[in-house]
Amino acid sequence: MTVAGKKLQHFHIAAFFRSREEEYEVLRSYIREGIEAGEKAVHICDPLLKHKHLENLETMGVPVQDCTRTGQLEVMGWNDAYLKEGRFDSDAMMALIEEVVTTSRAEGFSRVRMMGHMEWAIEERPGVDRFIEYEARVNHLLNRLQQPAICVYDLNRFSGSAVMDVLRTHPFTIIEGALRENPYYVPPEELLGTSTKGRRS
Repeated sequence: MTVAGKKLQHFHIAAFFRSREEEYEVLRSYIREGIEAGEKAVHICDPLLKHKHLENLETMGVPVQDCTRTGQLEVMGWNDAYLKEGRFDSDAMMALIEEVVTTSRAEGFSRVRMMGHMEWAIEERPGVDRFIEYEARVNHLLNRLQQPAICVYDLNRFSGSAVMDVLRTHPFTIIEGALRENPYYVPPEELLGTSTKGRRS
């Protein structure tokens, strides 16, 4: 499994971009490789940009209609995932991830490649102040499930302090198009022993 031109060695990655064009170019191999291997793809994005996301996938060579029809591709809006019922609940989100993986395996998919746009975390919604706690805790879940997830952050939207918080919760990062082991990563047990609140921009 590759992303940004390198073999993926961990299941939780923070990807930082300054434009959507850069994002789709860098993540092309991660997305297309999974589709071509017959794996499931689950993407979570701004519901207002869902149509544009599907267009971008089509442009990179993903047969969107066929993959959607067969269930291989599932694109969800934030309101159906992170912000279900208008609030963020980390336990509910992790339960959703586990349910998606379990269901996908039952459908015959060997792996689920997940990615989520994270701008929902700067919205004024109940519970979003705890998104850093979620980002830390989800490491154990992804490791147990052996499923990859890329959290996509727009550097134009997040403050420097928020980016540092995000860095502490992801073992690997994509910065300037390159996949790197993250020297700022703090194991969940250590991080949650000192801070469970995320800072928003």
